[in-house]
Amino acid sequence: MPGNFVVSPSTEASSHATVRRRRKSNGATSLLDVARAAGVSTASASRALGRPELVSEALRTRVAEVASRLGYVGNAAARSLSTRRSGLVGAVLADPADTIAWQMLEAAERCLSTHKLGMLIRVASAASSVAVCAQALAARGVDALLLAGSGQTPGRETWKPGSLLPFIACGQMPGSDMPSSETIEQRGLALARGYLQQLGHVSVGTLAPRRVEDADQRTLSQDATIAAEHVDRLDDADAVRAAVRRLIASGVTAVVTLSDVAAAAVLRECRALDIAVPEQLSVIGWGDTGLARCVDPQLTTVRIPANASGEAAAEYLVAALSGRSFTWPDLPLKLVIRESTGPVPAQSFERST
Repeated sequence: MPGNFVVSPSTEASSHATVRRRRKSNGATSLLDVARAAGVSTASASRALGRPELVSEALRTRVAEVASRLGYVGNAAARSLSTRRSGLVGAVLADPADTIAWQMLEAAERCLSTHKLGMLIRVASAASSVAVCAQALAARGVDALLLAGSGQTPGRETWKPGSLLPFIACGQMPGSDMPSSETIEQRGLALARGYLQQLGHVSVGTLAPRRVEDADQRTLSQDATIAAEHVDRLDDADAVRAAVRRLIASGVTAVVTLSDVAAAAVLRECRALDIAVPEQLSVIGWGDTGLARCVDPQLTTVRIPANASGEAAAEYLVAALSGRSFTWPDLPLKLVIRESTGPVPAQSFERST
């Protein structure tokens, strides 16, 4: 009868005595100690600590307070054997230089910890793709997968054939076909390009990270109004500067980057080429980080709900693991307009690259 229990003083004293004896014998408080001190069965105590959604609020609170007072630390290995779950969510970080992705991961980790789930992180690289990292995490026995900083969600068959392991990308709206679902990245690029079109810009350049078999990259390259350049890392200043020179040579009047750091590198290169921003070239960053307000001119940038995206992705996985439905929250984007964008130039300019 969860929530309906009475512990007499004599019983509680006896329980405390038992706890003291056990502590003296092996130095650790067991689940049995917690159960006796709380006046419940070991099965109820186990459910209250490991599967709190299965018991009443009163029982959950009672057992948690006793466990805290006695200093009980659960045995994750034993729990994983009994539940056949590791209690871990595997996370893949597509780019270690992506500050927005880190914010998403931090928010997701905080949310998962409230559900007693841990996080195991792998960082993708040129030698280890997002799909390879996901496959390695699946082999480690994680219960679910979370991808951060990647516009590409690898198909399930690429990392664990036949698996029903839940997975989600931070900032991705889950649909019937996850890889083709709308992402925050797609929405943000559309928002930035729409604003530039209002200013009269027809030829817009996009600077994004290079990804293998990325549908977004193919779409960009098929759009005649967009000149897309891709670099391995958006914090590689030399690569970004070279890409900017190619974009300028192609005749673009505006550049949208997927990083405030890359946008700052664009401003630096424009200064080196004696190109005025925004009079001759408009520049839009990504993330609305502190850097956007520290450069000159200050960056127009796409503000990303990083914390909300990470939390939503974590809650989605928790719901999926529990067999519950999940209502995806609204994740609004905002274009923060500052000094780096302006009307399309009256005349095109030519610069030697």
